[in-house]
Amino acid sequence: MRKNSDTFFYELETNLDRVLELSGRFTMNDYLRLYTNISVRLNIATEIEVETLGRSSAVRGKRYSGVSSIHVTAQRGCQLYHWLIDYVKDFLKDLQQKMLKLGGVSILRFYAEEWEKYIFAAKLVRGMFLSLQRQYLEGEKRCNNNYCFVQETLEQLWYLYLFKPGSSHIVRNVVFLVDKKRNGYAIEDNFVLMLANAFSRLKPENTREAYVPYRENLGVYLRFFEGPYVRAAVSYVRARTSHLCESENVREYISAVDRLIRTEEIYGQDFLLPESKVVLSCFLNKHFIDDKIQYIVDGLQQLFASGDKSDLQLTYKLLDRVSSLGHLQPLSRAFGEHVFDEIVRLSPAPTEVGKKGASSAETQAAYTSSFIDAILDTMDAQAQLLAECFASNEQFAASMNEAFRRAINSDDIVDRCKSIPLKHLAQYFHQVASTNQKAAKVADVSGVNIETVIKEKLERAIKMYGLGKHKDAFLKLYALHLARRLLLEQSVSLELERTLVLKIDKLSAMAMTVKLKNMLVDIETSQDMSRSFSQAVAADKSVSVSDVHIKVLKTTTWPSPIQSGSSNWATPPPQLAQICSMFANAYNARYNSEDRDRMKGKGIKRKLRWLWEYSKCSVQFFFPHSTGRVAKTGYTFILNTFQLAILMLFTESSGLGTGYSSRKGPVFTKAQICNATNIYPEVVDAELAIFVRARILVQLALSGAYQLNDKFNSKRLRIDISAIKKTRRAKEEAKVSENTARDRHEYLKADITRCMKAKRTMTYCDLFEAVGRKREDYFCVTRGEFKKALDVVIDAELISRATDATNRFICTL
Repeated sequence: MRKNSDTFFYELETNLDRVLELSGRFTMNDYLRLYTNISVRLNIATEIEVETLGRSSAVRGKRYSGVSSIHVTAQRGCQLYHWLIDYVKDFLKDLQQKMLKLGGVSILRFYAEEWEKYIFAAKLVRGMFLSLQRQYLEGEKRCNNNYCFVQETLEQLWYLYLFKPGSSHIVRNVVFLVDKKRNGYAIEDNFVLMLANAFSRLKPENTREAYVPYRENLGVYLRFFEGPYVRAAVSYVRARTSHLCESENVREYISAVDRLIRTEEIYGQDFLLPESKVVLSCFLNKHFIDDKIQYIVDGLQQLFASGDKSDLQLTYKLLDRVSSLGHLQPLSRAFGEHVFDEIVRLSPAPTEVGKKGASSAETQAAYTSSFIDAILDTMDAQAQLLAECFASNEQFAASMNEAFRRAINSDDIVDRCKSIPLKHLAQYFHQVASTNQKAAKVADVSGVNIETVIKEKLERAIKMYGLGKHKDAFLKLYALHLARRLLLEQSVSLELERTLVLKIDKLSAMAMTVKLKNMLVDIETSQDMSRSFSQAVAADKSVSVSDVHIKVLKTTTWPSPIQSGSSNWATPPPQLAQICSMFANAYNARYNSEDRDRMKGKGIKRKLRWLWEYSKCSVQFFFPHSTGRVAKTGYTFILNTFQLAILMLFTESSGLGTGYSSRKGPVFTKAQICNATNIYPEVVDAELAIFVRARILVQLALSGAYQLNDKFNSKRLRIDISAIKKTRRAKEEAKVSENTARDRHEYLKADITRCMKAKRTMTYCDLFEAVGRKREDYFCVTRGEFKKALDVVIDAELISRATDATNRFICTL
């Protein structure tokens, strides 16, 4: 250190040497003495100094005040301030020479340790020179002179004479050490972070970097540490991914970028300040995701084709990092296209399902089940893919649902399954919700509640209804199947049917499910009525029927195909005729009297009409030559009323048949059966075919007549042959299709008229779109249906074509 002849500065220099070097020999007494000496030097002026300044003489040793004292303090303050600057410069130049000779971890350790000592010493120096700061520096700063306080001055000196000359050397060593860490070498991480903290505490500049505009007082750290570190990280990642872009291997690129970015962010947590982590991520995202977005988008089809969920997860995570830039939209669109293609690809064609030798009804039922299950399984698989790979993102969920909607209503699916998918869905509901003895046995063995299993299946399938169009066709067909289940008592439970109707109602437009609800109300009302009637029948000893269940249906509620047919059968079997007469009397006595009272005698009367096709009974039947247990218990046949009337002929002496004295019983021809029962011939043909197929009757080879099978034998004691005939089912379903087309036509005519009355004049395209929007919750309006309804409205002179344009219409109402 340089030597000074002045005693004050010599003592000051000696003590500052001990303070800056933190030798431990500097005590509190030394601190107080040095503080006092500096204060005394600034406050007491000698006579010689006053005379030098041209002031009046004064008594020696007396404190001077006024102008002379201020000028002396200013002169001494200026001298002391510049002496301190020169002293610290010399001290820092010596440290600089030592630092530049080091490298690697040694230079980081040296800088961090010396900085900690220096900043601590600066606080002590600031306290010792507090008088200088108060009596001189504050005044200079108020006068806008280029002066700083003591600690700020020391930091500026550190920056100018130690940090700035050696910053590039320090940063190169930081980057070199971090590169060693990236390559798997062990380094002392704590010194890098200590260096970052030291840079952040050095604040001689107030630089604002462009990419993070609100970070103040970090100028040195941003420029000399964060910036070089981030640039080095970007260069490192680019060097290891550039060849993947050239090879057009998106899967490897995404995997490499994800791994490298995550590794760099982990290193950033170890080596950077918390504020810099966002900056590092932003730069990495920009260079390797945002700048490469088109390359990634072009390879999305390759990712979905591979079917590797891990690749899709990585892609989503990468693009989610820049989701604010809208880069998730291409991935969500690609996901939607993938879902659409999967549904179309996995949907089976009718030729792909079915067993050899199976009937057409069995084949159709098997295909319906296979088709709906395939779509539902695909929907579940894609929903699982959404949860696993795309974190159930709402944007991706919307794309998936829209893809389901497009696929279910697409021409590809309609052409593949040869029908509207919602018609198959209605049949699927019927198959699942009907009683299935085989499924019930399996459920009992496994200990599972069959109703719970059915509910789970139906809840899966109801999603498809919510996404599909042509809801009107579905509801009409579903109403027909529901009516069959309720009338033939094939439903698992009324509670299940009620739950299913409520779920359908939530996904339907207003008033679309009113009839379904009323059908269930009719069944519940009929149960109460039937219960009281059964009690009356049981009390009547003249009736041979043991148990009676009658359902009364409202004409306006139930599907019209159910109400059509041979319901006006004039001669039911005597056993049923007696019951029908008793119920009709009881019903008329109860309801018609109530209606007469309510309508004040206006003569309104309810009429009952029997639906024999949907009536059935349970008969205990004994064959003449049965042996063993069957001889005592007999067989229980479940028959419809037509079958009951035919079978009764073979147990009674009607006089129309022949061979009553025969051991095998009487013989009847088809004509005799038709005359005896007054049943239509085509119905008799169908029922006799069922009896023969069930081996209850046999057809004689020579005469073609029918006779009881005296050798009948079956392992089942309860046999149900009352199912609706195929021809009857086909007619009813064809009737439903006709009704759907007719209703659509009426709806379209009404909608066209309403739209034209509201707008008065519309073009063809605008009118078509307006009508389509009105009916989008019910069905999809086709061009053919719309044109047919439009022609009818024009013929009715409700609207007319404009004379100046053929595609514009004018309302004439």
